[in-house]
Amino acid sequence: MNYTRALSGNFGVEVADPDVATMSDDELRELLFALYTNRIAVLRTGGLTEVEYVDFARRIGDPLLLIPDKVAYPEIIPVDNLRENIKKTKHSAAHWHTDQSFTSPLASVTMLYSIAAPSSGGQTHFCDMAGAYDALSESIRSEIDEMEVVHRRGVSIVARQEEHAPPILKDWDYRTVHHPLVRRHPITKRKTLYGISGSSQGIRGMSDAAAKRLLESLCDHALAPRFLNSHHHRVGDILMWDNPTTMHKASPIGQATGPDDARVLWRISLTGIPSVFLECIDEEGA
Repeated sequence: MNYTRALSGNFGVEVADPDVATMSDDELRELLFALYTNRIAVLRTGGLTEVEYVDFARRIGDPLLLIPDKVAYPEIIPVDNLRENIKKTKHSAAHWHTDQSFTSPLASVTMLYSIAAPSSGGQTHFCDMAGAYDALSESIRSEIDEMEVVHRRGVSIVARQEEHAPPILKDWDYRTVHHPLVRRHPITKRKTLYGISGSSQGIRGMSDAAAKRLLESLCDHALAPRFLNSHHHRVGDILMWDNPTTMHKASPIGQATGPDDARVLWRISLTGIPSVFLECIDEEGA
């Protein structure tokens, strides 16, 4: 893809002026390989309609419909600091996590399309979990490769003091699920750490104290500066990240007082295998 370049920082790729409305299957396949290889991709678009954004997303996966279907585009989840209840919601993603790690099926790609962006602040931060796995010693990789992590929506047992807990909502599903601590990416088959923070509550067959020690040591390793990067949103950007190989968190942001500090994002969360990779059917990356 001759219009890509590396983002500043440790990983990530930028795609200049992509025409997402007319992108061919070959171009989409190339874009997705760039995403999987670089963990995050920023598409510098000239602007999209809701229809164009949703149609593009549906070529990459099946949208999670997390809001009522009475709205025109239930695939799009508005994320903004304009509403009066911002004090209750502004910290909800300000902790290291992987989207939908507390559910099954798991999230594949998450997308944020920027409608309004603050002049400073409001970044999204990322951790390269595949790079962190590769950097572990062979003995540790051998030790953890077959482990399963206990996941449940709520505060992780390895949440850091400076992080903000996700809100407790009475209508949410708080059942327990189990996912491999080490997954293979469903397309590239590369091994990666998965979901060590966010919804992690323990390790199957291990005492709570031992699980906490192991997960904390993996977090200390994965959250070293060499595995981190951040993105400052710009109007017209589509920010995409590969959930199997990343964790992310949002910078807390206060309620907007005007155009200079307003942040409005359209989020779409996806599951499943992209249509251009239908031959890859191992969605869980086992």
